[in-house]
Amino acid sequence: MLRNYIKIAFRNLWRNKVFSGINVIGLSVGLASCLLLFMYITHELSYDDFQQKADRIVRVTMEYSMEGRVAKIPQTGTKVAPEFGRQFPEIESGVRMINRDAVVLKGDRQFSEKRLVYADSAFFSLFSFPLLKGNSQTALNGPNQVVLSETTAEKYFGTESPVGKPLRINTGGSFRDYSVTGVVKDCPANSQIKYDLVASFKTLPAAKKEEWYSSNYATYLLLRSPDAIAPLQAKIPGFMKTQFSKDEMSPGSYLTYTLEPLRRVHLHSDVEGSFEPNGDLTYIYIFGSIALLILLIACVNYVNLATSRAVERAQEVGVRKVMGAMQGQLFGQFMGESIIITSVALLLGLLLAALTLPLFNTLSDRQFSFVVWLQPKNLLMLLGVGVVVSLIAGSYPALVLARYQPIRVLKGQLKTAGAGQFRRTLIVFQFAITAFLITSTLLVRNQLTYIQHKKLGYGKDHILLLPVDRQVNEKIQAIKSEFRQNADVQRVSLASDSPVYVEGGYGMRGSTMPEGQRKMVAGLSIDEDFVPAMSLHLVAGSNINAADMERVSRTDNDSLTRSRFILNETAVKELGWTPQQAIGQRLDMSGRLGEVKGVVADFHFASMKEKIGPLALFPENGGEILLVKLSGSQLSNTLQFLESKWRTIIPDRPFAYEFMDEEFNKLYAAETRTGQIFSIFAFLSIFLACLGLFGLSAYTTAQRTKEIGVRKVLGASVISIVGLLSKDFLKLVVISILVASPLAWYAMNQWLQDFAYKITIDGWVFALSGALAVGIALLTVSFQSIKAALMNPVKSLRSE
Repeated sequence: MLRNYIKIAFRNLWRNKVFSGINVIGLSVGLASCLLLFMYITHELSYDDFQQKADRIVRVTMEYSMEGRVAKIPQTGTKVAPEFGRQFPEIESGVRMINRDAVVLKGDRQFSEKRLVYADSAFFSLFSFPLLKGNSQTALNGPNQVVLSETTAEKYFGTESPVGKPLRINTGGSFRDYSVTGVVKDCPANSQIKYDLVASFKTLPAAKKEEWYSSNYATYLLLRSPDAIAPLQAKIPGFMKTQFSKDEMSPGSYLTYTLEPLRRVHLHSDVEGSFEPNGDLTYIYIFGSIALLILLIACVNYVNLATSRAVERAQEVGVRKVMGAMQGQLFGQFMGESIIITSVALLLGLLLAALTLPLFNTLSDRQFSFVVWLQPKNLLMLLGVGVVVSLIAGSYPALVLARYQPIRVLKGQLKTAGAGQFRRTLIVFQFAITAFLITSTLLVRNQLTYIQHKKLGYGKDHILLLPVDRQVNEKIQAIKSEFRQNADVQRVSLASDSPVYVEGGYGMRGSTMPEGQRKMVAGLSIDEDFVPAMSLHLVAGSNINAADMERVSRTDNDSLTRSRFILNETAVKELGWTPQQAIGQRLDMSGRLGEVKGVVADFHFASMKEKIGPLALFPENGGEILLVKLSGSQLSNTLQFLESKWRTIIPDRPFAYEFMDEEFNKLYAAETRTGQIFSIFAFLSIFLACLGLFGLSAYTTAQRTKEIGVRKVLGASVISIVGLLSKDFLKLVVISILVASPLAWYAMNQWLQDFAYKITIDGWVFALSGALAVGIALLTVSFQSIKAALMNPVKSLRSE
């Protein structure tokens, strides 16, 4: 019996190749989309699951306030881990870490390393990063020790054991010999802590002193019990109040720390990641919803096509029931067809997902491997997905067909009005999804375009950013002089950070403010070339000059005139001045005394998710970023010229640069990826919806072939016939647009709340997305309609 059912199922599917093909293609595309998006979602949700002590590990973030302005940062001072360990018995151990760019010298070759992490000796006992070689207890317990990742060890030492061998490393000053004390397994992709080299924290001068305010270090604590997180958190604010005198902390100001469970940092923290950008739980919901909606569209196609063909299958059901077939047997027959189609679609979906995985890796900025689906638990999950899809797609058509009464069917008294209404509802549902995705895609892309083209207040085009160290600072004048020999080089400037994202924070007090009262400002040290290099607009006063740069190097007692500040308009406003009034005003910025020399127009020095805050630019002889402003006319030749000069002056450091616009784009990498993924999967949803509509219109047109022939004989035009066949479908599409538009408005309005600077949601977006949905549906339906309208009526009426 089972063999007979399978044979009948295959014969029926083969007899209706077009409809079977549409179902298989639709389900395979839907399943492939789900598989790819599921890989991304499970990866994001699995962050730090491999850490064996994850339930007891917390990250410490710093929160401080000045005059009601609150800031939260992922860094702390060097004192948090040791002092908390001494004061709170809930803490078992702690680790301080900082990531540094490094230059590694191996033989006569130089290597630029972006992920050298300095960490306390408890690093390997706190985290589950297994050492392949070396002793985890002693690998980081002394200065100038370094542990290499497996890949890094192979890069520098090949197949030889690196343990005990020296490695010359420069992390900002000069080259120093480090002793390799171990090899650690490469960090997993789902780890928030990323490294290629791990060096001992005792190497740093910062390890010799404990400070609350010098906030440059990531701090992780291992608690004795998972239940200790809440009690310990409750103790911290009160403890921190006892650490500062009234002179150090003005009324309304405070400094405290927050404990974040390790597994919640990546997706749930409102503070940026310490070693890599955080994920976003919103995007997990978005991608999960897209995957589910696309699969639902594919299932809707199956249901629509199966129920539309119910009349054709009705006589088969009637005859089989007369021959003694039970309702359960018929249900099993039709579910068997559904299972066959789903099984074939699942195999094709796996193949399609494997073929498109490299593209998806590029889109998601991840390195997924399809091998993950060969694991037993994932194979079982795939089998479960196949069963669920078969039930969703096949159960309703199977129930409808199996419940037909044989007498009514064989007498031709079959009524399908209910099924027709159900199909129309499903068409509205799937095109509502499509219209929702089209509208959302347009708005996401509009926001990204807005960010890319919004005036930032500074010029970011054709500016090179080169990380520098003490050696470069000592030779900065020679570098500037040599670089300026090229006509394409317009300016060369030294700063403490890139203006794309300024992280330094300071407390500032104007001379007219009460003692102890301070305003929180971001701070960026610059030289005399910075303002013109960045094309900043001075609204009052003047730029700092060479004399101002010389003044900050003086060691006399003229401290009140030592510094010159350039404030942005927001800082001036918060201090209670107009730009003109600000010029010459005395300031104290975290002990740096001086006066305001200039005021620049506000510019974006952080993500557009944040409002422009107060900023102070101040002169300093030294920095960490070299900015080279180019005209861009001879870019390739200029880069070769700069590299040759660099190698001559700074032979011990690679010429490693990045363009400022590339760094700017990194701020919105997550949004850009979301926009691209939205676009692709919106296209897939349109494809699937049109595929189902194509099959449904083909069937409907075939059912009305004779009617069309009669109308043509009676003089109906091609246009009137196309309109007749298309209008019912287009009505449903219009209804779906009306349903989807308010949902899309609400969802995208919520998404845009993350941005301080954003587009307005205009009506034309909904009009455009509606027009696109109607146009696409019309093209899909009219293909079959035109084909039927152009058919010779003699052929369609021959059997009459």
